[in-house]
Amino acid sequence: MEKIIYSAELDKLDLMIQFIFDGAKKVGFDDAALNQIHLASEEVLINIINYAYPDKPGDIEISYEIENGQIIIEISDSGLPFDPLKKPDPDITLSLEERDIGGLGIFLTKKIMNEVIYRRENNKNILTMIKCK
Repeated sequence: MEKIIYSAELDKLDLMIQFIFDGAKKVGFDDAALNQIHLASEEVLINIINYAYPDKPGDIEISYEIENGQIIIEISDSGLPFDPLKKPDPDITLSLEERDIGGLGIFLTKKIMNEVIYRRENNKNILTMIKCK
């Protein structure tokens, strides 16, 4: 398992995504799958950076494991408790003007990853994303 910890700051986003992207390349994903992993990771990380720590600075811990042609990405923070999977999926049949704000990113993440799991453990939000080859 590979692991990094960065401060939850926008200027660290590229480093965090590159870490995940490098792991995904080791699995041998095609360009389309790599782009999906990039998009899902970026969505999750930006939400943590923007909302997890409203009153104080904090960290994001990212780890990945490669096994049996898949990557298991775990992203955790000790910010405000938040389960993004509890948010109802947006009604994408509505026009942009009619839709509620938010929720599209996690909806997209759930669609492009094979599995997305949330748990709260030891005062941490832990989101696991799995992408199979």
